[in-house]
Amino acid sequence: MSACWEARDGERKIRFGRLARQVLSLDSAVEWVALEEAGREPRWAWRDAETGDLFAGSAIGNAQVADPLLFMLAEDGDDLHGEEMTGNPHSVLFVVLVYAEVVQIVARLRPNAHVTVAAPPGVDPYVLGTKLSSLLARYAQPPVLS
Repeated sequence: MSACWEARDGERKIRFGRLARQVLSLDSAVEWVALEEAGREPRWAWRDAETGDLFAGSAIGNAQVADPLLFMLAEDGDDLHGEEMTGNPHSVLFVVLVYAEVVQIVARLRPNAHVTVAAPPGVDPYVLGTKLSSLLARYAQPPVLS
């Protein structure tokens, strides 16, 4: 899998290939992962169901990525009306979208970027979403200086 795509996280660079491998390793049921950043085409990585090989590209099949508007709706509807956020003490960790053939878990990487993970129905979305949120939280931490 190509690791040439990079996402900016403050001053640090996140290599998409590395991030995708880490996300795909969270659970063997994960079928694909997508990184969406404002102003860029989504980047995808997926596991071949037969061989287990990892691939990266611009899209897979007819898979749909999530609309970032989901986070605004889930966190605070006031922002949709142009009002300031009213100090919402709750932060959405992830959003789960359940379709007939796939479960998508969407978690924010930073304000203008999010990661979507797809798994088959039957996967526990809370467990997988919690793992995904924990992984992405590590990327949000400032680097440790030695």
